[in-house]
Amino acid sequence: MIDFSNINIFFEEKELYKDFSISFEKNSINFIMGESGVGKTTLIKYIKDQLLLKGEKVSVVYQESRLIPWKNVYRNLELVIKNKYKKEDRNKYIEEVLRNMNLNGIESLFPHELSGGMKQRINIARAILFDGDIFIMDEPFKGLDKYNKEKIIYFLKDYFKKKQKTVIIISHDINEVREFADKYILIKDNPVIKEVVYIN
Repeated sequence: MIDFSNINIFFEEKELYKDFSISFEKNSINFIMGESGVGKTTLIKYIKDQLLLKGEKVSVVYQESRLIPWKNVYRNLELVIKNKYKKEDRNKYIEEVLRNMNLNGIESLFPHELSGGMKQRINIARAILFDGDIFIMDEPFKGLDKYNKEKIIYFLKDYFKKKQKTVIIISHDINEVREFADKYILIKDNPVIKEVVYIN
């Protein structure tokens, strides 16, 4: 179990979380849901920072792309594995992950040449290549068309289970939860002392 207790978070002088606790089972896919403005993104940034301080290896997918604009797709992805593999192995892994994201043959394109949905799939590809033990994903399927969304959810569900990853995903889409989650966590605003509802 990964536990976080007595969380107190202020955002722009507003107290978002007070003496708040939340937990996640290891090797499980957990979705966090709640109304807009309840502080879900702030919470997972806090969780990510705490995990990194503990020395955990964390893969992160943000809502925004965070791609380096002057590097093409290949170079953006290569950054996370450059010191891990020889060049021929890097080529193989990048080609494989792009194929799984339905992005074959776009290695030479630059971020400004990509659609929003393509950038988001590259975000997911980069997180997979980094291969963290824990994945934190903020609205990872936002902007994806139905076909690519279904294909990637199918791939990720298999990948996470086989690799025994612990996964924390923010979503507003109950269908994603039904297709994908082991557990979803509903955060209610009271307004400062949040209530967590664990639903299997």
